[in-house]
Amino acid sequence: MKKFLVLGILVLVILGGIFFLKRLDYSKVAIVLPSSERASSPYFYQKDGDFFLAEDLKQGLQKLGYKVEYRFRENYEDLKLGNIGNVIYFKGYYNFEHLPDAENKNDGRKRVLYLYYVEGLHSEIFNEVDVVVCASKKFIKEVVAPTGVIATYIPQFTNPDRFKSSAKEMDKAYPVLFVGSDHTGFGRKSVDYAVLAGANLSVFGKFWEKTLQPDILKGNFIENNDLYRYYASADIVLNDHRDDMSYYGFVSNRIYDVSASGGFVLTDYLPEIVEVYGDSIATYKDYYDFKEKLKYYLAHPDERKAMTQKAREITLKNFSNLKIAEMFDALFKNIKK
Repeated sequence: MKKFLVLGILVLVILGGIFFLKRLDYSKVAIVLPSSERASSPYFYQKDGDFFLAEDLKQGLQKLGYKVEYRFRENYEDLKLGNIGNVIYFKGYYNFEHLPDAENKNDGRKRVLYLYYVEGLHSEIFNEVDVVVCASKKFIKEVVAPTGVIATYIPQFTNPDRFKSSAKEMDKAYPVLFVGSDHTGFGRKSVDYAVLAGANLSVFGKFWEKTLQPDILKGNFIENNDLYRYYASADIVLNDHRDDMSYYGFVSNRIYDVSASGGFVLTDYLPEIVEVYGDSIATYKDYYDFKEKLKYYLAHPDERKAMTQKAREITLKNFSNLKIAEMFDALFKNIKK
């Protein structure tokens, strides 16, 4: 009898150990990215905006005590999440028909879809997560909410440790600067307007070789850790939004990055920008408005300086990576599993 009792206790200990090893750890987060680990890919993580947005969120979450890991495109077929308790899927430049590992939705993990880019979006994936997080209130109201899926608003953001105020550097002091890629091959509104206006324009980004003159295209990449120096040194940094992002009010994270760096940004008009920044961010509504404001602000550096100071204060208060990490932290804690 004693022998069977000892054997039974031993079995319970082993089973308990197995259960312990499989128990999910909700202090761990996996961020599933559209970025690639292959250096030959146009979405190679070391040169991909989705990765750097995730990197900034990672730093914010780590300040709150989370342990964060990445999963890339190459991991989609076999995600290998182990005992990670929280999963954030970044939509980005990837058209998910089904989210990786979504078939295991009921395994106890807390799954969140983060929408800051909606081109090619398959709405069926809304049902594969516990909560849809979106950087547009209008998109939630018009697209996500009617499906009955739980959704919450979390904007894009910046990292004040990466995008910080900097002294002007003359070799980076471009009069008019645009940093971004031409993924569609049909140009970008602000770049098109600047070329048409005859601006002293400099562009850094991918896929511009067929559409821009060599004297305008200065390079296809700026190291992310150096971007703030370019933003702070340029007279005016241009920004624009694709039509779908503009319609739904997805505010580009370039607004936050440039303003956090103490740079002056001229962007296409979105009511969501004016709602938050008032007159501290310069906006344009069409080509003629763009041309007029570009000329005006280039001629008024003191006014630019006052606006950048005000915009920077607003950004640091509302759109830091720590602030957004705190929103994700509260979200995770409210998902009951």
